[in-house]
Amino acid sequence: MPNHNTQPPPTCADTTHTGLLAEIRRRLHDADAAREHQRAQRARRGYLATARRAADGPRRDRLGAHRPASGRLAHRMRLPAHTATSGVLKSFYPWVMDPGLGVPGIYIGMDLYSRASFLWDPWELYAAGIITSPNGILVGEIGSAKSSLLKSMIMRFAAVGIPFSWVDVKDEYTPLAQVLGVEPLRLGPGLGVRLNPLAAHGRYPGQTDDAWRADLTARRLNLLEGLVHVRLDRPLSMTERTALELALASCTGQLPGVARGTLAPASLPAVVGKLQATEEWTSALRDRGVTATQLLDDSRDARLALHSLVDGPLRGMFDATDDAHRYLDFDAPGTVLNLHAVRADQAVTVMSMVCAQSAMEAALMRPNARPRLVGYDESWLAMRYVPLLRRLQEAAKLARMFGITNILAAHRLTDYAAGAEGSEAARLARGLIEDTGFRVVYRQTDASLPITRDMLGLTDVQTGLLKYLRKGTGMWLLGNRAFVVQHLLSSVEEPLVQTDSRMNLRRADRDEIADEDWDSLLELSASPREDT
Repeated sequence: MPNHNTQPPPTCADTTHTGLLAEIRRRLHDADAAREHQRAQRARRGYLATARRAADGPRRDRLGAHRPASGRLAHRMRLPAHTATSGVLKSFYPWVMDPGLGVPGIYIGMDLYSRASFLWDPWELYAAGIITSPNGILVGEIGSAKSSLLKSMIMRFAAVGIPFSWVDVKDEYTPLAQVLGVEPLRLGPGLGVRLNPLAAHGRYPGQTDDAWRADLTARRLNLLEGLVHVRLDRPLSMTERTALELALASCTGQLPGVARGTLAPASLPAVVGKLQATEEWTSALRDRGVTATQLLDDSRDARLALHSLVDGPLRGMFDATDDAHRYLDFDAPGTVLNLHAVRADQAVTVMSMVCAQSAMEAALMRPNARPRLVGYDESWLAMRYVPLLRRLQEAAKLARMFGITNILAAHRLTDYAAGAEGSEAARLARGLIEDTGFRVVYRQTDASLPITRDMLGLTDVQTGLLKYLRKGTGMWLLGNRAFVVQHLLSSVEEPLVQTDSRMNLRRADRDEIADEDWDSLLELSASPREDT
């Protein structure tokens, strides 16, 4: 009997259909597995990137930093190259394509904003109206390469015929002077060099005789008062100022009622010798209602202070009695007054520095003199004393008349914040800085930033940038413009500007030094220095 439940055997068509379905299912399964694998790989890469950013911080690459508000592009823009002139391109990027100062000058380095060369010449900038004063200030922490900038300026201006005059307190400009063919003028007890800090300066064109005499008298009195202030470490009384005025008038023959037509030379020994010439002051004392005895008693401290200046630690250095400048050769590429031998204490250093500067300024202030770069290194030492601040301010005002660029150098602007807030010293120091035409600020510490922002009128962005500036990078402020410049040195300049070379002596080099050389090396290392 036939079996009706038996299925018919599969045909060839049925077998083909079943295999196709199985292949489709297998491919679908493989596709799903591949997608799952890709999703797992993306998730793993995202997890690793997040962990790496958390551990290493924002990663910087060609697209910027991975962080909010960084301006990073999600994808590189696929645009065709565009060719245009620089005049058109700077309209596309007005904050990047900076045209520069537009005047010739010495090469300083590279402007880090525009990547262009930064050229600087205060005389050209003043003539172009970019700055209103040829004077400037340079501040920078130890190790920020402040001294390197000053020395390279001297070399580069000397190469184009502009001489320099410097008062060297720390004996660090001697190698530079020797390369330029300048013999430093060394001042110190027993060295035989004598200058007159009360020498008369020249009269600028258009200045009347009466105006010149009044200006010369004020300059001399500020110097005398400042020296006594430093020596006594206190301001002078009105009686002491009167005694100095009468002694100076006696020296120059300008006492009221007996004034001569010409000025006699003034000097420190002459003023000291006239501090007790009461017989010549009879008329002047009567007009002031003061007796000679009262004046001598009340001015005793000032008189003794000047006596100790002439006969004490600075004896034989600043007691020249004429206006001749026989020791200063201003036809040379430069002049360096070296005061390394008189660094006994800060008061003596300040007095010798100010006397040397005054003698140098009197010789520089000559009609038709060549433009000159004049440096006031360690100028902060004089900022405590109001008369010396007045003297610096007067020298800055006369700079335009005689073609001089004065550069005041210090470590930080807090050094210039002399006296209490609102005091005369604070006002004079602030006014001295405000009268500068250019300011160069190197790296500053957090503690110095508030007063730096206040005294220079910086923005918050500029102020925050100062503490991140690298060695040799400074912010140049000229008028209402700011440039961040990387100072670059040549192979000739680099060995001449390093003031920390003795600190960089390698251990291997020290081990090779013979025992008999150690005494001379230690003597050399004992000299004061400043990191470049």
